[in-house]
Amino acid sequence: MRSANMQQKVVTTAIMAILDSSSSDDDELDIAVLHKIRRRICLQGICNEEKKFINTFVGYPGSCHDSWVFQNSPIYNKLPSYCGDYYILGDSAYPCSKYVITPYRDNGHLTRAQKTFNYKLSTGRVAIEHTFGILKQRFRQLYFCKLKGMEKLCHFIRACCVLHNIANEDDLDFEEERTTEQTNVFANQADGPRGNAFRDAICQNIQHNLNQNP
Repeated sequence: MRSANMQQKVVTTAIMAILDSSSSDDDELDIAVLHKIRRRICLQGICNEEKKFINTFVGYPGSCHDSWVFQNSPIYNKLPSYCGDYYILGDSAYPCSKYVITPYRDNGHLTRAQKTFNYKLSTGRVAIEHTFGILKQRFRQLYFCKLKGMEKLCHFIRACCVLHNIANEDDLDFEEERTTEQTNVFANQADGPRGNAFRDAICQNIQHNLNQNP
């Protein structure tokens, strides 16, 4: 699945999709009133540049960390066959690997190339933020769903994602939601040398392309 628009934004040739989870305190799906207790449930989504979901995973409590949910989702062990020669863009909540590329952790000593890389990656990830925003504006009940039973709730959320993919983006006025990327020690500790080396190669490729086309 080649994404020409994403390639142009990130100045590389192997973007597949964008990964994120609607699970922050201000932005999670508030699944309500189970025995009068407000509970939250996490929706992990992978979308393309057209703001359509190509993979979803739902069911973990909203208190679970994005990285933990991802590593326990069915797609995690299928990434080699799912991605092939492509990769997925993630934020700092996820471990960097050959198949999931995340930004460099800003320790105050990032090089110019690394800062450019982070900016390009963040620009590419706007699509997933918009996708979650559109989903929740389209299906307002996701903010406070009164369905009872976890299985029924999960089916309802998945159905919303399917209907979102069918619907036309022009059927509503979308206001961009401002989000801040989550700083995550757990995910950074999971960074492997192979993932970091792969990210470095992409960073160098971006800088080379920029130098060739100033």
